[in-house]
Amino acid sequence: MLSYKTIPISRINEIKPLWEKLNQIHLDDTIYFTEHYQNFTFEKRAGKWSGMEEDQLLILVAETENHEIIGYCISTIDGIKQGEIDSLFVEPEFRSQQIGRELVLRSLGWLHENECEPIRLAVSFGHEGVIEFYEKLGFFPRMTILEYKPTEHVHATCFK
Repeated sequence: MLSYKTIPISRINEIKPLWEKLNQIHLDDTIYFTEHYQNFTFEKRAGKWSGMEEDQLLILVAETENHEIIGYCISTIDGIKQGEIDSLFVEPEFRSQQIGRELVLRSLGWLHENECEPIRLAVSFGHEGVIEFYEKLGFFPRMTILEYKPTEHVHATCFK
């Protein structure tokens, strides 16, 4: 039997092992930004969340009867009421049980209650396999944002 509950920012470290597994997935999937994920720590990521007001942050966890956290969803609201599904992870052995779906739907409920518009999420390049999951929940690609990354070829040809 699973339960879903909200935890305060003071307990954020309880999701650290799951977040680190998600970061490893992104590291394995990335083509261009290996160094980002190698250097990205939970403490850096959690720093953004710890600086937020309590009403701007939802940390929702799924846990077993033994109080083991097996999934989480972190959602945020910025200063102009834009909502974001900021981070989502469910342990692989639990993924076929609709836990991720439930975490996102509950988070969307919170974002709607707070009158957020728009509600977005970002999918890392190389991790596009999750897009179908999000489309079933009403999220669709709106644009692709490219980030400049210097390469030897670009420096050699463009900056002479």
